[in-house]
This record gives sequence, structure tokens and C-alpha cells, in this order.
Amino acid sequence: MEAIARQARREKVAAEAQQWADALVDFGPYNTLLHFKDTKTASLDVTDANGQALTSLLAGRKTRLAALFPAAAAHGPACTRARSLRRRMVELDEEQGIEAGRLALGLLRVDPPPTRGSTPVPALRAPLLLQPLTIQPRTASENDFVLETAGEAEINPVLLYALSRQYGMDGDTEVLADKVSTALEECADPADRIPLAYEILEAVLVRSNLTAELEERIVAGVFSFDRLPMVQDLRGATDLLADHPVIAALAGDREANRALAEDTGPRAPAGADDIPPRSEYLVLDADASQQKAISAALAGSHLVIEGPPGTGKSQTIANLIATFAAQGKRVLFVAEKRAAIEAVTDSLATVDLDGLVFDLHGNKLSRRQIAQQLHDALERAGQQAPPRPADLHTGLAHYRDETLRHIKEFHQPLDPWQVSPHQAITHLMGCPSSHHTRLRLRGSALRHLHGEHHRQIEQDLRTFVAKKGLTVRRGESPWSHTQARTEDELRAVVAGRRPRPAHRHSPERHPPHPCPPGGHRRSAPGRRP
Repeated sequence: MEAIARQARREKVAAEAQQWADALVDFGPYNTLLHFKDTKTASLDVTDANGQALTSLLAGRKTRLAALFPAAAAHGPACTRARSLRRRMVELDEEQGIEAGRLALGLLRVDPPPTRGSTPVPALRAPLLLQPLTIQPRTASENDFVLETAGEAEINPVLLYALSRQYGMDGDTEVLADKVSTALEECADPADRIPLAYEILEAVLVRSNLTAELEERIVAGVFSFDRLPMVQDLRGATDLLADHPVIAALAGDREANRALAEDTGPRAPAGADDIPPRSEYLVLDADASQQKAISAALAGSHLVIEGPPGTGKSQTIANLIATFAAQGKRVLFVAEKRAAIEAVTDSLATVDLDGLVFDLHGNKLSRRQIAQQLHDALERAGQQAPPRPADLHTGLAHYRDETLRHIKEFHQPLDPWQVSPHQAITHLMGCPSSHHTRLRLRGSALRHLHGEHHRQIEQDLRTFVAKKGLTVRRGESPWSHTQARTEDELRAVVAGRRPRPAHRHSPERHPPHPCPPGGHRRSAPGRRP
């Protein structure tokens, strides 16, 4: 049973890996390796160029654009196309480390096979052979360029993949590619390479009931098949992929999903405040969410971190690299664009840890450069003195404890109100300016104004208003003519009884104020009574 389950898992992963590989190839209309279109900014047709200069270019010698197009009427448009094409090549090289400049030798038209499926298969117009090409300006004003082919021509690997996957071409594509390469190596005349490769491929297409037509053209353009190695890895590493629980789970294997779900329990990440300073290797600032992600990775969890630009993903990666390196572990960091890698390496360089990184991005690295990186890293490691962080760790632990205690006290509800300083400050910040007052309460008065006292005052004010305490005119209020001076007398008024006049104040010291008939009147605003 176990062997049957393992085989079923392998087949499921293999089928899903094939779908992932197809998605990497991109069979859409914008892939120039399958659907080539002549454009002013990404192509330069040299089919009808000067024959001697074209032979020199195909032989791998540096050739001036002026030699390919000696006539002024043809040289001007050719310069415009070469300039735009070179800019696109430089952009891909700097951003992604891809040398995408190629000389397409022959364009192959393939009619789509008859299909009954819901998705029609488009016709192909793809480069047959590809040869690396460089374009360099000859002058500062870029009014002339130097073209040079480098390396050997090879059959378009993406074309073979599409013919096999979409068009049903029979046979092993790798065997076919090797056969074409051998024939090209034995071909002495560069002009004979296009028909030779077409003859070999056409024989395979005929056996597969496919029809094709060759355009004997030579076009410089941007052709990038940098993802093809990943496609080959996906197709050739089925056993390795099936043995990994995460890959198997992504492929839809139920047993792998169940195993991952059971494996999440004991790997709970440690909290940021629970990690002792001697075990923390953050070299850049990190907030709580970033520290949680780092702790989860250290705990062995499988995770995906998502976030918009500027949220600190590169910073978190740099912290992860430093932490894993401190623990003696290796980290593989890959990115599609060079800028993403530089964001991390530059962050490590700011803390003098760029020596941790062995940079393999791009395809221009020579053996000398690789050896130099290794030499510099080893030399630097041997010169650094071992750290003595004991006192630093003790100080960090002390200050962190003080900070945590401050935070706890700031959020701790206090007697007698059961309100924390944080709640009080937050409430005061939300009060409008019209509610501000210069009244300040301190000491016993402040402690006396707890929540129960506040509620009692509020109830008393409501009762005062209900008893027409704010209406002091024409004798309609029980407060008219009252001379209440004590709490008991005030309570009597609230209860609806008129208190006896108070006689404890001498009339000499407190002469009575004259009262007009009908009781007291409320003074108009801004006018003396």
C-alpha cells in the first residue's frame, strides 16, 4: 500500500510540475521566441545587408553597422533600430541579468494542428536558430554601432518545447537538439546553417503530420529564454519534488497536506519579548510583525510573506540571512530582478555584512570573479576578532525589561477610576478644543473624583435641571428668593421645600439686594443687572 501511495503521489506531482513548466514558458502572443513580429524598437533585419559584411558578422567578427548598410538612406533607419534594440538589451541585462540579444537565423512558420479542444492553438512564426549578439555604440553620438556574434548558434529550445507540448511533435526534443548542434558544428559555411537545421527539423515535423515553411531571414532582436532551465528542472526532478512535503501539498496530494497540518503544532514561533538577546541576531530594525516572520522561519515553519512596496520585506530577508548565517546555516536567495537582490545586499553592506553573500546573479560571472569572491570572504573572516557580547547582552536585557515594565504600567488600569494612562491620554486627545479648561485638580480632590463620584454628580445635575434649577425668574422656580447657604438648605430646595431664611449673616456686612416685584430676572448677556 505504501508503494502504491508513493507512486500515486509521484504521478500527481509530475503532472502538476508539467503544468508549472508550461506556465513558465508562456505560449502567449507576446513571446518573441514563438511569435516574432518586426518592430522598430526591438528588431533589426540584416537579411539584405551587404553580403561581405554579413558573412563577417556570421563568422563572429566585429562588424560596423555602416558596413552592413553603406547607403545613407538605409543606414539612418538601421541606426534608429539598433539604438532602440540596444537600450532594451541593456535594460534586461541591468535589471534581470539577462543577455537577451540574439541573432535569429531563419523564421519557421508552423500551421496549427487540427484540434477539437476549446482552446485553439495559434500558428507559430518562431526563430529557427539563435546566436548571441552584442551591440555597442561606436561613437558617443551613437550614429554608428558595432555588432558582434558570440558563441555558437543553437536551435530555438522554446520552439522545440512548444512543438512537443502544443503541436504534438513526436520524439525526444533533447535528442533532436543534440542532432542539430552536431550538424551545425560540422557545417563550415555559416550561410548553410539555416537550411541544414531546417532539413533536420522538417523531417521530424513531417512524421508528426505537421506542415512548416521557412523564411530565410536574419534578424537581430530580443529573445529571452532565461526560464527554460527552470522548466527543465521541473521536468527532470520529479522524484526530488515528490519527496518534499510542501511541493507535494502544492500539487494537491492529500497525504502531504495532512502531514503538514499535523506538523504545525510544535513549531509555534517565539515572541519577540521571549527571545534572549544572546539568541537574537537582528542586524536591522524590525517591528513585531517582521520579528514574528523571522521567528517562524527559525522555528522551521513553511511560510509566505506578502506585502506592498516599502513594508520591509528586503529588510526582513537581510535579517533572516544574518540570523541563519550566525547559526551556521546556508540560505539561497533568488529574485527575478537584480534590483531586488541589491536591496538586500546593500542592507547587509550597511552593517558590514556584505561578505556573507556569494553573488551569482547574472550570467557574466567568470571563474576569476567567483574565486575572487571566495578569497575576499575567507580573508575577511580570518581577520575579524571574535566578539565578546556578554556585557552588551546584559545591558540589552536590562533596558528591554525596563521598557516592558513601562509599557505594562502605561496600560495598567489605576484605582480608583480603573482607567489606564493610555486610555486617559487617548480620550483627552479626542476631545474638541471647546471642551478644554484651565481647571486643574490635584491630590485628594483628584483621588476623590472616581467613577462613582462622577456618576453621582451627573445624576445630581440632571435632578437640578429637572427641578428648573436654571429657571430663576418671576418666582416660578423654588430657587427664587432663596438664601440657601448650606448643603441641608440646598437639599430642602431640591426636595421642593422652602428653607427658612438664614439669619446668621449680619445685614451690616451683607446688605440685602433690592429685588423687583416678581422675583429675580436673568440678566441679558453683556448687560449689567
